[in-house]
Amino acid sequence: MTEEHGREHLCRGGDGTALRGRIWECADPEGLVVIRTPYDADQHETTARSWNARGYHCLVQDVRGRYRSAGAWSPYAHEGDDGGRVIAHLLDEYDGLPLVLFGASYAAHTALEAARAVTREGASPVSAIIALVPALGLAETAWDAQGSPQIPHRIGWWHEHGRHRRSRPPLPAGELDRRVAQARERGVVEAAEHWGWSPSALTGWRRLWSAERVDLASRYGHIDVPLLVISGDDDFFHDDARRLARAWSAPNHFASGPWGHRLAAGVADPTLRSGIRAAGGLTHIIDPWLAAQGLPGAPAEWTGILTAASVSASRTRSTLDPASGAWRHERTSP
Repeated sequence: MTEEHGREHLCRGGDGTALRGRIWECADPEGLVVIRTPYDADQHETTARSWNARGYHCLVQDVRGRYRSAGAWSPYAHEGDDGGRVIAHLLDEYDGLPLVLFGASYAAHTALEAARAVTREGASPVSAIIALVPALGLAETAWDAQGSPQIPHRIGWWHEHGRHRRSRPPLPAGELDRRVAQARERGVVEAAEHWGWSPSALTGWRRLWSAERVDLASRYGHIDVPLLVISGDDDFFHDDARRLARAWSAPNHFASGPWGHRLAAGVADPTLRSGIRAAGGLTHIIDPWLAAQGLPGAPAEWTGILTAASVSASRTRSTLDPASGAWRHERTSP
């Protein structure tokens, strides 16, 4: 049986840094899921247990410099090297279990980077990747698809998550508004010099606003692993999620619906929430997609479009229509 709070897990980065997390194990595992997160592994028990119920062990690990993992926290700096080390460690520890990389937002980035690190000449030990509302890189979080700076939620995110080992309480609305106004008046880098941030935090903030967008085809195009991308019609990273699916060279499936960055959990309208539940929510997509990859999951009739499109570079799509409350599945680009 799964231990109540998971088992402590440790592996080390290439420089010896201790990377810690928790692994929730099930009695008869048929797969292994890895989630690497900056948002506290201890808070992911519900997610881990949902994977246990599907027949997977689930490791949730704090990324370098966050919570119980050692090292310095520098967003988007170490996830390839560290993720590759973690996968190599787990392949030795759980020999024979297919490995699935899973993550939402920043954790989607860690999943993609780990897969990139362990792929050699097109071959990868990873069986599947699931990326939800992916925050693909520094520039992708700083600027929208039209090139406008995403100032309010970047200030909010970096204040809360980007500067310390543990997340801080969010800025009060009035203080966030004040800082946004300062950033627009003085410049995003110059304004931050008056917010009491440490030199290392200011260095990271400057790096954010000078970063270049990720060339997705160049960075991930060699990964021959099935990919499921889940986005939200109202997510500020929706265009980047579509860009990722279009750039992926292996078979991939793109799913979206009437929600934002918090997915169905962030839908406030009770009628819409009820409709999403009635349509099966994201479980309607994730479990059949896993089964279609030959992994533990629940088969469904709609996945015929996946098996019919199992050739290289094939793209399929699912869309939840809020008006009808039904999923639409088709063979087409996102």
